[in-house]
Amino acid sequence: MLVHANDHTENSSLVTGKIVKGVLELTNKQTASQDYVAQSKAKTAKTLLIEHPKRQGWTLTQPAKPLETTDTLYRFEELLPGGATAKMTVKEELVSSQGIAILPMDIGQVEAYLRAGEIPQPVKDALSAAAKLKYAVVDTERQMQERQQKVNEITQEQARIRENMKTVAQSSDYYQRLLKKLDEQESQIEKLQTELKDLQKKRDQQRKELEDSLTNLNVG
Repeated sequence: MLVHANDHTENSSLVTGKIVKGVLELTNKQTASQDYVAQSKAKTAKTLLIEHPKRQGWTLTQPAKPLETTDTLYRFEELLPGGATAKMTVKEELVSSQGIAILPMDIGQVEAYLRAGEIPQPVKDALSAAAKLKYAVVDTERQMQERQQKVNEITQEQARIRENMKTVAQSSDYYQRLLKKLDEQESQIEKLQTELKDLQKKRDQQRKELEDSLTNLNVG
């Protein structure tokens, strides 16, 4: 009797999701399938005994019931007529849970789960609301970075101006123009730094709003 056990497949899929205290809890299911193909060379019927590994945490879904189960394997019995070919498929599944805190998730992650068809709509609605708050924080941080970059650019330019001033007579018009520009730039920096402080306060408030909205959020 010849037995082939080459056709093995495994797949993983998202089943559902819910939110518990600001944590997105995902339920995933892995499925495994193994085909055993037996070809009898005998002229009379023979009993085929197949031993299939038993994996921790996995549940047997097909066949419905093995002949015998041990700690490490399943045993299946099949009566094979003489000269016949038969196929037995063993299927198993593993259901697991994964928890992901929503607060540190980036927007790309949130958007990916919003597109997942398996996520219930009420959970998607809650994720969408969290995404809007995250967008607000990101936009404010972008504005802060723009101001800080401008401050850095002005500071670098001031350093060049001061170097030029060392080579110019203080009584010259050019020196006075450079001095005036330095004064204007100092005013620009003060204005930008004030804007930075205001934006930082705004960002901190937006973060707090996001944290507060997620702390006791339960959906699904």
